[in-house]
Amino acid sequence: MAKGGFKVMDSDIHVDEPHDLWDRYLEPRFKDRAPRFAAIDGSHTNGWQFEGKVFPAFFDRPERRRFGRIRREKALARHLETGRYKDPAEDLPGDDPHAMLKAMDREGIDLAIVFRTRGAHLIALDGLEPDLSAAICRAFNNWISEFCATDRARLKPTAILPLHDPKLAVEEARRSVRELGAVAVVLSNHPVNGRAWYDPAYEPLWAEAERLGVPVAFHGIQMAYQEHLGRRFMDNFVMAHAVAHPLEQMMALGSLLTGGVFERYPHLKAAFLEVAAAGCRGGSGHSTSGWRSSATTSASTSPCARASTSSATAGSRSIPTRTWCVTHCRRWATTTSSSRRTGPTTTRPIRARSRRSSASRA
Repeated sequence: MAKGGFKVMDSDIHVDEPHDLWDRYLEPRFKDRAPRFAAIDGSHTNGWQFEGKVFPAFFDRPERRRFGRIRREKALARHLETGRYKDPAEDLPGDDPHAMLKAMDREGIDLAIVFRTRGAHLIALDGLEPDLSAAICRAFNNWISEFCATDRARLKPTAILPLHDPKLAVEEARRSVRELGAVAVVLSNHPVNGRAWYDPAYEPLWAEAERLGVPVAFHGIQMAYQEHLGRRFMDNFVMAHAVAHPLEQMMALGSLLTGGVFERYPHLKAAFLEVAAAGCRGGSGHSTSGWRSSATTSASTSPCARASTSSATAGSRSIPTRTWCVTHCRRWATTTSSSRRTGPTTTRPIRARSRRSSASRA
């Protein structure tokens, strides 16, 4: 399927979790607390419900549902106009691996790194019982591993982690990589339980990710009940979505750099997804300036002197993925750990899509 001699990878294709996922995969002792997909009180809208909350976050508010409806309508009009389908019924479901492979065939995608969607929202609750958080993650990780087993050569699973307890997160990272074949562990880009990413509590997680040799992949969601920039714009979807991804990612990257995480774990790999590069130069400039004028950072060198690189290798040739990975925070990283890389490369993003309602994109 390679195009022009290249094999192509989607670095961040999403599933649409089936409504019975946690009913089927959650361990028996937590079954009565499983997330449910049901009607939201006082509305004609369905949503995920868990621990007394509605997901996506605050979707029980009329203004949030209104923006979700507008987003779906605009997506439908756009897909009809561009010829994605003539009838919405023809679209491909995002909870079916065969449909995902078909979507990839249409787009010319050779392999995809498969990410969560709603799974990340459900654990975005400060104070969530750590054992329950871990069970939610295990259930999802078991399901996505089976999803990708349909074609392991083309579908690569990622794992979500119970960050409410970093020790449990370490255990789940190890299990997911060694037993389930996860190629990355996915983290939120906003704080969990109010902890910055350089908090000492996360040191065992960075050490384990470095040992396992898999990236820690930061991926935002557009709203959360936790400390989250999107909450400033509950009535403005455009602003909520805009700050939830690039600005939260800038702060996550800045926390790792200025907190000295890459100094202490020089072989740790990190990816920052769904953010584009608009904030790299400005964010790096401010962080460098702050480092020069402050002695409080634990990093021994300028935060922009550390490189975080990632590329997609698929066979004899590769295309670096357009995640937010930077060298000296000023240019795209185009390096790869594979010695098989040959030929030209490009950083232009190439994305496959299987069906998920536009309102569920996160």
